[in-house]
Amino acid sequence: MAHMAKGLGGAVVAAAILATPAMADGLGLPLEGSFGENGFDRYVPPLTNPIFNETPFITTEVKPLYAYHETHDDFAGGGANVQVLALQARLAITEELGFIATTDGYTWIDWDSSVGLEDENGWNDIAIGLKYAFLNNPKEGQIATAGLRYTIPVGNLDVDELDLDLNGIGAGYINPFVSGAKLWDKTQVQGMLGAQIALDSDATTSLLASGHVDYEVSPGFYPMLETNLFIPIDGGEQIDTGTALDELTGADIIDLGSSDPDTIWTIGGGVRYAFSDNAMLGLGGDYNVLEDDNHAYGWRLLVDLVLHY
Repeated sequence: MAHMAKGLGGAVVAAAILATPAMADGLGLPLEGSFGENGFDRYVPPLTNPIFNETPFITTEVKPLYAYHETHDDFAGGGANVQVLALQARLAITEELGFIATTDGYTWIDWDSSVGLEDENGWNDIAIGLKYAFLNNPKEGQIATAGLRYTIPVGNLDVDELDLDLNGIGAGYINPFVSGAKLWDKTQVQGMLGAQIALDSDATTSLLASGHVDYEVSPGFYPMLETNLFIPIDGGEQIDTGTALDELTGADIIDLGSSDPDTIWTIGGGVRYAFSDNAMLGLGGDYNVLEDDNHAYGWRLLVDLVLHY
């Protein structure tokens, strides 16, 4: 029954996200955000690290996304692949203030047969928050935004045989962040610094950083390079055995809560193609250059569709 309630809660949130732009339009909100009159004229959001690498631009949009993720081949004795289907949303309340809903959806884990664990699936946590563009200078191509998210621990993804929660842990997390961008002609550089702060001793607290650069090689076509860092500064207590198991390391929607997790550093990128003024397709991925058999993060492919006002 608890799992059903969480699933129903996720469905209600998803429905509310889809209805948000129409409701906001009826309230007379400035849905253009950073792209209204005398605003910015180009929008290329980052692709990798979709949970934490928040664009500094204030937008009204929905973004369905799909991720296919492989762990290290020897993770947990044989590795796994993970698939995630999610829906993000953003709402411009003013030209400088925006609402964001960036974590939700459903996850499937398919363990290699050598691991000896049953495949798992379940709902993800839900993260919502606000962000404010304290520097907003379209003329100079500069924007910087500060934000705060809260991750509501409603997820029910776990490993039953090990009594290990992969989300829905304790009191959730708070995520303060700052992101910024600079635009020159056909080039854009973006960056993000933040932290994922656990509100429960079972979960992991980490510092976060992301970088992004894109270049418009032809109208509406943007190749991108990106990099992301997840640096644990306080491990959890879910896995605290005094053995090598304490170094097992998760990321973003999956927190193993181990007491001595490792740093994750990914390098990747992809392409975005704007096939209309209000729709943009993204395709790419990244690879954890520090991966070893402790890491749940090996490599990842992503595809998303940004539908913005």
